[in-house]
Amino acid sequence: MTDEFVERLVRATPRAWVTVALVAVNVAVWLANVASGMSLLMPRPIELLAWGGNLLPATLEQPWRLLAATFLHAGAIHIGFNMWALWNMGAIAERFYGNLQFLAIYLLSGLFGSLASLHFAAREAVSVGASGAIFGVTGALLAALFTKHDKLPAPLVASMRSSLLMFVGYSLFLGFTSGVVDNAAHVGGLVSGFALATVMAEKFDWAEYRRNAASRALVAIGAAAVAAAFAWRTLPAPPM
Repeated sequence: MTDEFVERLVRATPRAWVTVALVAVNVAVWLANVASGMSLLMPRPIELLAWGGNLLPATLEQPWRLLAATFLHAGAIHIGFNMWALWNMGAIAERFYGNLQFLAIYLLSGLFGSLASLHFAAREAVSVGASGAIFGVTGALLAALFTKHDKLPAPLVASMRSSLLMFVGYSLFLGFTSGVVDNAAHVGGLVSGFALATVMAEKFDWAEYRRNAASRALVAIGAAAVAAAFAWRTLPAPPM
């Protein structure tokens, strides 16, 4: 049954081109950073800020940094781990939700991750990385596994649920104990991805997707826009 389910998903979304494109853009930006003279392993915060890093005083004046920062990485290890996670989870989530809905989940989760970071790490330190968006992808997969598990093969639900919860648990534990991981961005992305995906229609429920995909996606994106506007208006004042 699992093989048949996977075949139906692939037929519904033959190419996971958004995942490939996002990995390519992230890698291209990192290569451009290195070519500009930035350190391969430990770029300086001032350099990341110049490329669009997220930092409260700068972002309040230049909101485009909320998304720009999600395509920047603090060295080879940082981007390597993030792109490995995006490549593995992105292709599955993209087939669950379709190309365009997946792109919306990724970008909006990255946006909310950056907004959450401005309340914590990015108030005083430069925050960069795709992990907020990737946690949003994780949240979208968990939404399907917890809210539509009856429409998925039971072995797939069991294996994916345990592996995703381990990934989230380990990543958050590392963030709380290491002091260098932006857990606010992770949590912001995770919650927003879960919420967006709960509203959106999944492609594994093809009848529901054909009936309501467009309207439910518009509702999800509209609600996200309202929430993002509220989050922006409630940002803390820059530290003196």
